[in-house]
Order: sequence, then C-alpha cells, then structure tokens
Amino acid sequence: MLKSAWKRVALSAVLSVIPTQYVCAADAAKPVSSPDEVPFVEGAPPPDAKPGDAWCLVTVPATYKTVTEQVQIRPATFYMETVPAKYETKSEQVQIAPESKHAVVVPAKYKTEAAKQLVKEEYSTYEIVPATWQWVDETVVIKPEGKQVVASAPVFKTVSEQVMVEPAKTYWKKVPCDDKSASRKETTGDCYCLCEQPAKFVTVTRQVLEKEGSTAEVPTHAETKVVKVAKKVKDAEVVKKTVPAEWTTIERWVVDAPATVSYQTIPAKFETIQKSVQVAPEAKQRVDVPAKFETVSKTVLDAPGKMVWRKYKCDCKDIVKKYKEIPGTDIESLLKSVK
Repeated sequence: MLKSAWKRVALSAVLSVIPTQYVCAADAAKPVSSPDEVPFVEGAPPPDAKPGDAWCLVTVPATYKTVTEQVQIRPATFYMETVPAKYETKSEQVQIAPESKHAVVVPAKYKTEAAKQLVKEEYSTYEIVPATWQWVDETVVIKPEGKQVVASAPVFKTVSEQVMVEPAKTYWKKVPCDDKSASRKETTGDCYCLCEQPAKFVTVTRQVLEKEGSTAEVPTHAETKVVKVAKKVKDAEVVKKTVPAEWTTIERWVVDAPATVSYQTIPAKFETIQKSVQVAPEAKQRVDVPAKFETVSKTVLDAPGKMVWRKYKCDCKDIVKKYKEIPGTDIESLLKSVK
C-alpha cells in the first residue's frame, strides 16, 4: 500500500522529468512523420518537455557512399636501352706487299801494278855505355865523437837476525798424583800439570843494501880510417841507334774501278677486300615507362553517425499499461533522483 501511494504522489511530479527515456523503448518502432530533434550532448539531461511530450535518445547510423578513383599501382620510371652499333660493308684497297728496292751488285775491276812492300820496319836499338870510376883514398869516420855512460854497481852487506817461527805456549801434561794431595779417606783420579813451552827462533842471514849504484858520463874520441873508395868520373849513358826499314818490289792486284750497287724499284701490291665499317657507334637511349593506374571502387563515409534527442507525443496510460508502472518511479529510484 505504501508503495502504491508513493507512486500516485510522485507520478505527477516526475512525469515531466523522466518519462522520455522509457517512452522511446515502447514507441521506438512507431513511424514518426517529422519529429523535433535536438543534438545529444554528453553529460547533459534531455531538453525541457511538457506533459505528454517524450524525448528519445536515438542513434542515427552513419551513411556511406561508393566512389571510384584512379589508384597508381606502378610509378613512372625509365630504363636505358642499348642501341647496337651500325655497320656497312665497304670495299677497300689493302696493301699486301709494300714497295721495295732490289739491289744489283756491279763487281769491281782490278789491274796489276808494281809496288814496294815493306819487309821489315825501321826500328831503333839502344846501347848502354857504362860509367867511368877511379879509386881514391878517403878518410871515413867509423865511430863518431860522443859520451859513454859508466855505471858503478851497488854495495851489499850480509846481516843475521833471529826470526820466531813458533810462539811460546802452555799445555797440560798428565803426571802421577802426589799422596799428599788427598787424605786417607779420599781417593785420587788423574792429575795434570800445566807446562810452558818456550818460543822457537831461527837465525836468518840476508843481504841488505849498503850503498846504491851510480852512473857517470865519460867523453869518447872519434875514430877514423883511411879507405880506398871508387869515385865516379863519368856517368853511364844510353846511346840510341836507328836501323832503317827494308823494302822489296812486288806485283799486286789493285782496284781499277770499285764495285757498285744499283737499285731497282718494285712497286707495292694491293688487293681489294670487303670489310665491315662502323658507321654509328653503340649508344644508350632512355625509354620512359609511364605510370600505371587502376580504377577502384571504395565505400567512403557520406555522413557520420550521431546521437539526437527526438521528441514524441506520449500517453502515460500506455506506459503503465505496457510496463505495469512508470519505470524509474519506484521508491529507490525516486530517492536516488531526489538525492
């Protein structure tokens, strides 16, 4: 009962606020001739309405259309094409043998004549005339005047001296024990006596310098001698003698006219041949390849989808009849809307 009372009290207050959302669900499929539309704004409530009016949030789908366009499937490009060289066959005179000269030898002419022939050439001889010498007396110095160093020997004397070869020392010697060294009740063992050995000396004789040696310079006289010596009176000499050449008369062949060479010209030889002659060299030419296009069809957006508020005329009785109550008018929903 409380719930029905609340519905009747709140019905008149909320009809103008919340019925629009639910009328749409009931009447969305009903055709509408020209409803009023208001653009939907995110977060904003439906526009103001009068009793009997309903605002329905309608999603208007996007519309598309089919268009055609030219699409490039291959860009324009080019490549280089080789144009082969061009040749022509032409006739040409080719030299197969060059011009040459042939030598013809004309032999020399000879004659006989008398002539002198050298048998032995002129030459020179040399004779050596020895030098002339004479023996004469000549005084020669066999030992020049000078000084002589005279040395006196050093003087030594003999001396004797005692040289210690072993120093004095002491040592222990085992001796018989004396009975006085111990009483009757005592016994003795080994006894040792400390003995002294004197140093040992040896007499050594040696030479010592008593007077050092000395030197003195004594002048010496020159020594001469008369000897026979050979003295050159005339130097040796070389005498040159010329021996004349020897000749004889002979008959011999002589050139009367020398040999000569004459040349005969042999013309060159030619032959006609056929050969290929290049008239145009190999070349490169650019070949342009145009871009390639295809006509394709595609679907494009004509009008984007949108959400709008649409205004309808509604009857609350129809809503209650369909939904048994006005949706959103229960106590919990009302309390939430009031809060």
